[in-house]
Amino acid sequence: MIPIIFINCSRFPFIRKIMRFLKLYETRTRNMLGSFLGQRVLLAETGHGRPLVKCSAVISEVIAIRSREEWNKYRKACAIPARSQYDWKPWTKVKWLYRLTDVQPVDPFVPPEDVRHGRTWMECHLEKFLLCRY
Repeated sequence: MIPIIFINCSRFPFIRKIMRFLKLYETRTRNMLGSFLGQRVLLAETGHGRPLVKCSAVISEVIAIRSREEWNKYRKACAIPARSQYDWKPWTKVKWLYRLTDVQPVDPFVPPEDVRHGRTWMECHLEKFLLCRY
């Protein structure tokens, strides 16, 4: 089984930036992806109809950011526009950053609906759905 991480791209082309190595970290407000440290995951673009898996990556590092000053050091590497919904807010206590390495494009596919576990991730059988272009 391989996890699929869903990334909302309705306002910003995050998956495209990941594939072009312009977005080096995926961010979350909770430590939702820490259990995937060292694992290859699939990344699915959401926000434009059905989710579409477009690439895979290894989550190679997890960082907890606890201040705006620290966040400002990483914001550009996260490809988060200033004052956007994903930027640091006055009430933010921690942001979780997940370093994405070894990004590989895959032949795009719609993940199966029947194996989804919530809004953040799901798992599917690698050999059934992943068609990497190595």
